[in-house]
Amino acid sequence: MNELAIPGLPEYAFGGDYNPEQWPESVWQEDMALMREAGVNLVTVGVFSWAKLQPTENTWSFEWLDRVLDLCHANGIKVDLATATASPPPWLGLKYPSTLAVDETGVRMAWGARQHFSPSSSVFKKFSLALVEKMVERYAEHPAVVMWHVGNEYGAHTHRCFSEESADAFRAWLITKYGDVDTLNERWGTAFWSQWYSNWDEVMPPRKTVYFPNPAQQLDFKRFSSDAMLELYKAEVEVIRQRVGRQIPITTNFMRFFPHADYWKWSENIDVISDDWYPDLADPESHIEGAMGADLMRSLGAGRPWFLMEQAPSAINWREVNPAKPKNAYRRWSLQQAAHGADGILHFQWRASVRGAEKWHSGMLPHSGTDTAVWREVSRLGQDLKKLKPLLGAKSDSQIALLLDWSSWWALELDSRPSTRLTQMEALLDYYRPLAQAGYSVDFAHPEQDLSRYKLVIAPSLYLISDLGIERIRAASAGGTNIVFGKFSGAVDAEEGVRVGGHLMGLRDVFGCYTEEWHPLVAGQTEEVLIGSNRGEVSGWTEHIRLLPGSAIEGTFSTGDLAGLPAIVSKTSEKSKAWYLGCTPNRDMIASLLEAICIQSGAAPVLYSVPQGVEVTKRSNENGSFLFLLNHTGVEQSIEIGQASVDLISAESFVGAVTVGAGEVRVLHLP
Repeated sequence: MNELAIPGLPEYAFGGDYNPEQWPESVWQEDMALMREAGVNLVTVGVFSWAKLQPTENTWSFEWLDRVLDLCHANGIKVDLATATASPPPWLGLKYPSTLAVDETGVRMAWGARQHFSPSSSVFKKFSLALVEKMVERYAEHPAVVMWHVGNEYGAHTHRCFSEESADAFRAWLITKYGDVDTLNERWGTAFWSQWYSNWDEVMPPRKTVYFPNPAQQLDFKRFSSDAMLELYKAEVEVIRQRVGRQIPITTNFMRFFPHADYWKWSENIDVISDDWYPDLADPESHIEGAMGADLMRSLGAGRPWFLMEQAPSAINWREVNPAKPKNAYRRWSLQQAAHGADGILHFQWRASVRGAEKWHSGMLPHSGTDTAVWREVSRLGQDLKKLKPLLGAKSDSQIALLLDWSSWWALELDSRPSTRLTQMEALLDYYRPLAQAGYSVDFAHPEQDLSRYKLVIAPSLYLISDLGIERIRAASAGGTNIVFGKFSGAVDAEEGVRVGGHLMGLRDVFGCYTEEWHPLVAGQTEEVLIGSNRGEVSGWTEHIRLLPGSAIEGTFSTGDLAGLPAIVSKTSEKSKAWYLGCTPNRDMIASLLEAICIQSGAAPVLYSVPQGVEVTKRSNENGSFLFLLNHTGVEQSIEIGQASVDLISAESFVGAVTVGAGEVRVLHLP
């Protein structure tokens, strides 16, 4: 049987956040009728309704929510019920200021926006769990509820807090990790700059300082802050699970490559991975990031179906300029998420608000009603998704994995680096882009996972690697997996310290080299690398690499201080091959290099000879295989797939070549 993301919803999910508390009750019946017309079958209810549910500390008002859930049930619309803890009511901050977050300079945040709570506040936790208990007691067995939704976008606005209560919690977290202050001193390197701690009371969060804080302290505080938010989530889950069986999944919404929460750790506690995606329309390659983020979500769920929990059908309202989505982009980008494993497409929000900070954020039902282009596109997508039921639970098969570790990301982008111009996202895109454009299916993996099932594992910039990560890399290489390390990888250990002996200790025999010295390039500076007879520019970063026995030079610097020295090194072992790139190649160079590495690794794309600008993915289940062809160009394209197929959406049949209109999508069933 195909695995359903939500057992109580055996069809492709379509809908969004429904906030009826913003509207008079006389509007609700119209909402139901229009939802049915658009094909909506799932709505998220109650995300920002705490102030309506608990107007004062000692009063509760659930009757309106009773009517909303009953109305949804009567109209055949399932509910993802939120715990409403994402935005505390004003009375809580006024009466209990300790619930409010404090920034690194000591300023306490005010209420009046959203998510202004301190993740370490015991008072906030007490009141939030009391609300959840009331919700679960009342709605645990409501027939409309098929999923529970805890919080909302954890860390989007208050991913850390520097209050005294947070400092106490940080110290407790450190005691659990290190045991005693002497071990902390050793791992943090506090002998430097006379930072040695004699007792735990001296240890505090990395508040505003006169110069660089201790980088190990900064890194641990980022880990602690992610864990503090996760503990809030887990506490709410525990309350829900006391009354709600495992057949009802529990989720919270991620934010793709969000830099303030370790989603690998979070994903272990989430039944259905859910994600929010708001592409930057100023980026002509936003579809590349769209595919990459979707692959991350699929990977976080170990390949299981996931949900796009939020997107906008058109414009948003929080960037400097917020244009409407281009023609066909909304539908194509929505189906792109399905192409990469999503079994639900939802939005923020159902009906566009007429007041408040997000009234210019487009809704499924626009201000101008149903006689609008947005409504017609929403309704078209809703009908299209009904036809995708056969692919529910279908999975992807990837032979290539990119390594991503949030601890390494955090450490890479701290302030005391050889270059603060290096970013994790840029490094990931540098390697993901050419693989996606060549038609390869790509997973993401944590370096401490078992990597042996992949033919090729790539670490675009894995600055920090733990001892266990080194063991996993070595085991994968010994088992036949090819390995690629990009710039500044393997530089420090799990506590942000350089291993005795220097770069790549524990992996030098795998790569046949190490870096003697980093040579970052200033803005606008480029150097040249020679690979065979081909020359290409590198920018941003170079390294002085030292060779070890058994290695081979794949590329050489031909200009600058490193001229004549290796830029790219490989080493072939008994069962595999490893490459180290001590530079940032330009797009043509990295594409050519990865193409050769994929061929040597035996990794195959989903399809060969796909036109530029056409994205191809494949999902399979017991009903067969499903090939997605997404045309991101402005002209019709023809793709040879080599077998008979039927388009699930249009019902057209093809033999061999398939045409895809400009900006359009085909979802082909391959029996």
